[in-house]
Amino acid sequence: MAGNIAFVHRFLTSLLFTDVTETIVLILLLKFVFRKHSLSLGQMIFAGLYASFSTISYVWFIFPYLTAWPASTAVIFAEAFAFIVEAIFYRFVLRIDWKTAFLVSLVCNAVSYFLGPVLRSHGIWMYW
Repeated sequence: MAGNIAFVHRFLTSLLFTDVTETIVLILLLKFVFRKHSLSLGQMIFAGLYASFSTISYVWFIFPYLTAWPASTAVIFAEAFAFIVEAIFYRFVLRIDWKTAFLVSLVCNAVSYFLGPVLRSHGIWMYW
């Protein structure tokens, strides 16, 4: 039971980290890089939180257990899934072009994927 609780705590901490990180990156990219001034802050916050929230459960709970594939293979497919689904979501919810949607999704997912381990390796990030 303690192992399951620890896993749930890691998931919830990662969920919070992913949601906050990807939403901040989304806002910064859309406002300052792609200059999408027609989008409101509320639209961007909703899109950022909902997109990452809707895919992280698949990344953590579905893809690792689909088949008997190695963990590294599961990560590749799970992250590709999150990237594509979030790009499609951004395209239609924020009404941005496909190129922007895919670039934003790629950067948001890359930042949240790589920043967590970097912070943990420097003792800055810890699971509760």
